[in-house]
Order: sequence, then structure tokens, then C-alpha cells
Amino acid sequence: MEEKTVYTLSQLTRSVQNAISRHCSKVVWIKAEIVKLNYYSKSGHCYPALVEKKDGKVIAEMRGNIWSATFDNINQKFRAVLKEELKDDMTVVIQGSVTFHPVHGLALNIIDIDPAYTLGELAREKAETIEKLKADQLFNANKKTSLPLLPKTIAIVSVETSKGYQDFLNVINSNTWGYKFHHLLFPAILQGDRAVSTISMQLEKISGFSDVFDAVAIIRGGGGEIGLSCFDDYGLAKKIAKFPIPVLTGIGHSTNETVSELVSYESFITPTKIAEFLLQKFHDFSVPVHQAGEKLDKEINWLFRNQKTGLQESARLFNSLTNRAMDRNKVNLDRLAQELYIVSKEIFRCKDEEIKQLERSILSAAKNPFKESLQKLQFSEEKLRLLSPDNVLKRGYSITRQNGKAIKQPEELDPEKVLETRIFGGTITSRIERTEKIPKND
Repeated sequence: MEEKTVYTLSQLTRSVQNAISRHCSKVVWIKAEIVKLNYYSKSGHCYPALVEKKDGKVIAEMRGNIWSATFDNINQKFRAVLKEELKDDMTVVIQGSVTFHPVHGLALNIIDIDPAYTLGELAREKAETIEKLKADQLFNANKKTSLPLLPKTIAIVSVETSKGYQDFLNVINSNTWGYKFHHLLFPAILQGDRAVSTISMQLEKISGFSDVFDAVAIIRGGGGEIGLSCFDDYGLAKKIAKFPIPVLTGIGHSTNETVSELVSYESFITPTKIAEFLLQKFHDFSVPVHQAGEKLDKEINWLFRNQKTGLQESARLFNSLTNRAMDRNKVNLDRLAQELYIVSKEIFRCKDEEIKQLERSILSAAKNPFKESLQKLQFSEEKLRLLSPDNVLKRGYSITRQNGKAIKQPEELDPEKVLETRIFGGTITSRIERTEKIPKND
């Protein structure tokens, strides 16, 4: 039986290392996506996770090595071209060679990354998004929404600590004309992996109150092209294009408008420019109204002056005509007054006689009832006098009380208490020896 040849693991890994060094050590350019950069600030090295995807699935994967000095050089080039540093979720073209380490395994030793390709890749994705929106007939949809004449209630999608957001508020709140706006912040991340999802989520919230807000302002400070790549996302751009009210964008750059800006109702270079636009809308309305008010005041004053002059002329003419008429009728009025005086005097004399006769009749008729009533009153008075308690007591009657209460029946008495008996001449105090109830006659 043939004896087995047994190798150690280190012998195997060294063999693999030698084979890769002989056949795969050539420096090549490779297209890949950096899923995670894995930068270590202490050493300055980074170990990016590289993948290739097809139809959303990973079909190849490898770890990369970028040593600190190389990483610094690459970042300088990226800042110069893209105004951004190397970061997660970038599609890049890498220059490097395959290496194998017995302990750390297979890796791609990266010596350079071309930022121009990444910039071109972003441009390609942006162009594809624009074509897709146009094919879906959504590219100009938001531009067809209606912005009110005075857009005063604004929903703001931004970061609360963003300088762009603070600049917007300073311009809006400190305007010298005193125009008043109502605005509400919907916080979102406006850069990086989570930007698309958080902006979309806040737009969903705002759409539920689209009848409350006049417009939406998406506000962000300055940044490089990579930082703005989230605004080229088809899903976000579609949501902005289909939004039911105008979307105003001010994301802080002066070149290469993003797709989200292109499909918005109107885009601005900076958040400050959005604020100035809103103020100008108020100013465009206010100035003509103010001028019209001044013109109206002027016309009304002129009209009042003309009317006043006409009224004064009419008053003078009326006074003149009235005086003439009064002069002509004065004699007739005096004669008529005299005749009226004579007639009224005769009427009053006749009426006075009738009133006196009526007065005598009323007095005569009133005397008899009063006389009868007086006699009845006197009779009642005499009757009441005879029935008064003093007169009753005079006739020999008395009133017996106990505890201030008049006693009517023997059972009302308390044998232990004294009695007070009132007679005509005074009061008698006595004690009870016995009581006897008088029987009723059958």
C-alpha cells in the first residue's frame, strides 16, 4: 500500500501564496463597489469590503487593503475631483494586485483609485434616472402644481442643526417688511445611506397634510457631488415629481443640478435663495396693493373735494330759493295763522265747557259709593272694637297660658309647671292641684 503524503497547513498556504505571486501578481484595474470602507483611524489603514452585483445579487466578493500613505493620496485626489473623501457605497475603479497571506488570506492590495470613473458613474446613473422619469411622464409633474399667490405655510425637510436651515430661518423671520410665515420642520438626514429613506418618509408625512401646507422646502447646506448623489435616486426623485404641492429645493451647490432639483417645482442655489423667493412673492403682491391704496386715497380725496364744492353751491342755491319762497308766502302765512288762532280759540272754549260738565257728573256719581263704603267701614270698626281681647276680658273672661302657649284642653297641661292667667285687671300665677275634663253632652 502506497504511503500517504501529508502536508502541513502552512506548507499549503505557502504553496498558494507562491502560486498567486507567480501568476496573479500583475497590477490591474478592477471595477467594484465599496460596501464598507473599514477605516481604522489609529493605524490609518483601511480594509474595504469589495463586491460585484448583478440584478441586485452579489456575484463576487473580496477584501481589499489600502495602507495609510496610499489612503491619504487617494483621498486627496477624491477631494480635488469630487469634493468628497472615499466612503461607503461608492462604485469605483481600483488599481491593485491580488495577494495571499497565510494568516490573513486572499486580498486585493489597492495602490490607486480613479475618482474620474466614480464621477462618470454618477453621471450615468443620473442620466438613466432622468430618462426613466421622462418615460413615466413624471419629469414635469411637480412643476404643474399650483403655488399660492402668497405661500405662507411651509413644510421644511432639513436637519435642525444645518447652517442652511438656520440661514433660511434668519432671512424669513427678520424680514424688514414684517411678512409673517408659518413653517414646520420635518427632520431628515440629507446625505449618505439613510438620506433617501428619511427624506421619503418625511415627504409621506407631509403629503397627509397637503391641504395645510402651501409648499415644501428641502433645505441642505453645501457639499460635494458624492454627498448629493442621494438626490439622483429614482425613488426619491419620483416622490418629489408626484408630490401634490410644490416642492422647492435649496441643497447648497451651484453646478450640476441633481435629478430631485430638476423635477422640483423650482430649485435654488442655496436655502437663503428660497427664503428670498418667498419674500419676493409677498413683496410682488404687497407693492401693487400699497400703490393701489395710495391711488385710491388720492382719488377719494379728490372726489370728496369735488362733492363738497358741489354741495356748497347747491346749498347756496337752495337757501336763495327758500328765502324768496318764504318772502312771497310770509303774508299768506300770517293771515292763515290769525284765522287758525280764532278757530282754535272757539274750539277750546266749547271743549272747556264740555269738560267742566263732565267733571260735575263724575263727582256726583262718585259720592254715593264712597258714602256707603264709609258707613260699612264704621260698622266693621265698631264690631272689631267689641271683639278686641280687652273688651272680652272686661266681660269676665280670662286667658290661661303655660310656657306662653294658650291652653285649650286639660291634656295640654304640664302638672309640674306654673300657669299664668290673664284677666282684665292683671295676671294671676298659680299651680295645678288637679284637672277635670268636662264631659260632652250626648
